[in-house]
Amino acid sequence: MEGDDSGMRILDVVSDRIIAITSPRMVFLSLLGFLITAFLINGRPFGVAQLNEITGGVGLLDMEFLYTPQQAYAHLAAMGEAGRAFDLTHIVPLDLVFPFMYTLFYAVTMTWFLRQWLPKASGWYRLNVIPVIGGTCDYLENAGIIAMLLAWPTQLEAVAQFAMVAGLVKFGAIILAGIIIMIAFAGWAVTSVRRRCRAAAA
Repeated sequence: MEGDDSGMRILDVVSDRIIAITSPRMVFLSLLGFLITAFLINGRPFGVAQLNEITGGVGLLDMEFLYTPQQAYAHLAAMGEAGRAFDLTHIVPLDLVFPFMYTLFYAVTMTWFLRQWLPKASGWYRLNVIPVIGGTCDYLENAGIIAMLLAWPTQLEAVAQFAMVAGLVKFGAIILAGIIIMIAFAGWAVTSVRRRCRAAAA
C-alpha cells in the first residue's frame, strides 16, 4: 500500500508541475516545438519520408500497433541495411526530442482547457498526467527498438515484445489524451457561451 501511495504522490507532483507551467504562452511554444519536430521527423531529409524512399515504403516499426517478435524482425529485415542505418543515425536522434514535445503540448493544452472549464480544486486536473504516461512509454518503446537495431542480426525476442507493449500503451494514452482535450475544449466552449448569455440577459 505504501508503494501505491508513493506512486500516486509522484503523479500528483507531476500533475501539479504541469499546472504550474501552463499558460497561453506555454501552449503556443509547445505547439510550435511539436509542429517543428513533427515536420522534421516525418519529412526529408531526416525523417520518415526519406526512410520510405530508402526502404521502398517500409516505415518505422514504432508506427505499428500490434506485432509478434517474429513480425518485428521481419519488419526490420524488410527495411534493409541502409534503412536500419538511416533509422539509427537520423530518425532515432529526432525521436529523442519528439516525444517530449508532444507530451508537453498535450499536457499543457489539456490543463489550459480544463482550467477554463472546471473549478481550480477539481480532481479532473490529474488527467493531465496521461500524456506523460504516453510519452514515457514512447521512450521505453524507442529504447527497445534501438536495442534491437544495435543487436542486429541477433534477435532479442523479449525486447521486441516489450517494445510492442510499450508502443500499445503509448498509442492508447495519446488517443485518450486527444479525446480528453476535445471534451475539455467542448466544455469550455459551452461554458463560455452560457456565461455570455447570462451576461447579456442581466
